[in-house]
Amino acid sequence: MSDEPAPKTIKKSLLGDAPSFLVSPRFLRARLFVYSGGRFGVVAAIVTGAWFATYVVGVENLPVLELHILAALLLLFNLGIFALLYWGPWETKASYWQLMLLMHVTINLDFVFLTAALWLVGGAASPFASFYILHIILAAMLLPRAAVFYHTLFGYFLFVGLVVSQWLELAPVFTPVGAIVSDTPISGRYALTVLAVQAVLFAVTALLVSEIAAALKRGERALSALNKNLEQLSEMRRDFLHLVTHNLKAPAAAATMLLETVETLWSKEVSDNARTAIGRARVRTQELSELVQDLQQLTALESGALRAQEQPVNLNDIARKLAEIYEEPAARKQQRITLELDAALPDVRAVPRLIHEAAVNYVTNALKYTPEGGRIILRTRLDENMAVFEVEDTGVGVPEEHLKRLFGEFVRAPAQVAGKRPTGIGLGLSIVKRIMQYYNGKVYVSSEEGKGSVFGFALPVTAWTPNI
Repeated sequence: MSDEPAPKTIKKSLLGDAPSFLVSPRFLRARLFVYSGGRFGVVAAIVTGAWFATYVVGVENLPVLELHILAALLLLFNLGIFALLYWGPWETKASYWQLMLLMHVTINLDFVFLTAALWLVGGAASPFASFYILHIILAAMLLPRAAVFYHTLFGYFLFVGLVVSQWLELAPVFTPVGAIVSDTPISGRYALTVLAVQAVLFAVTALLVSEIAAALKRGERALSALNKNLEQLSEMRRDFLHLVTHNLKAPAAAATMLLETVETLWSKEVSDNARTAIGRARVRTQELSELVQDLQQLTALESGALRAQEQPVNLNDIARKLAEIYEEPAARKQQRITLELDAALPDVRAVPRLIHEAAVNYVTNALKYTPEGGRIILRTRLDENMAVFEVEDTGVGVPEEHLKRLFGEFVRAPAQVAGKRPTGIGLGLSIVKRIMQYYNGKVYVSSEEGKGSVFGFALPVTAWTPNI
């Protein structure tokens, strides 16, 4: 996997060499697929519509054979476009320009097919003449403004050629009775009126829609610039956190060890006040060490530096290991840890240390907030396609109004055990949530004040994509 930050990787995969998402290779290809599917619908509409108009509606003089030939040609053209989009090499650097060229070609040929279809169903008098507008809108949304006006002029000149040839009878004139208002030849005044109206309609549509598209692209560029600034600020914050945690880790650990040593070696004659002071200092420095460790975890998650360490992880193994590690601390409080494991639980793919850290946060919280003599259950199960790890305790519980924000940063439950509030800084559960978000997992909690809590997280057991 790439070590490049996830936002930049995602942006690169979306835009490629394009200046905007609206004209990016991925978006263009998706749009071309949609329009190709629409052409299949047009082919079906021409074939069935010609039959329906002739034999059900009773339209006379409709050139059904010619319409079916046109539909066949459109079908062959569209099959070629669809195959090219499906099997073509669109992951290269030149794919943006190739897709833009394909967009130009398809729009032009769509205008040609539309003009031919109008010729067969009444020409200038056909109610289907408004379909030119759809192609102008398509061009205006996806192409630069100059290209939009080119396609608008191309479509208009085709329409002019159709009207003039019908007016001067330079080509056979089809007048399907029932599909058009009148089967009489068009006059010069009517031809000029239609051309003038269509010219205004084409121009206004091209101007308005291209301006909307340009505004969207300007907005996207502004958002992109803001996003770039945010990325720079985020990188600066990560660098700062990395520097601070690196410089604090060793002194905090050394201070904690020194205070533990002083506590152990001091003689029994030392006053209780001195011992209490040293004990409090040791607890505070230990909390500082935990804060530094938590900040390191957050920095590593945001940077994506841990992706290369992923491997299969079994939640049952983590549960057994934690039960063994915390058996003695639980015994000191007359607490009992039991296991309820799903023997058939499949592995998840993750960094073992991260999942272990998430589970540790749950277990240590259960130990802190469960009074003496309580019970703690470590449970695993399979829920649909998610591997679940739960910690259930018989602790003091969490008030319902605090549950929704419990996984926020620096948030702690306002609970007390034996008249004292357990130690902590409120980062543990937020780190669990970050880890689960990284692997497209989820966290949850249920609790009843005075009876206990259930904290859990779930990870997908199938292929996943990191989501920071």
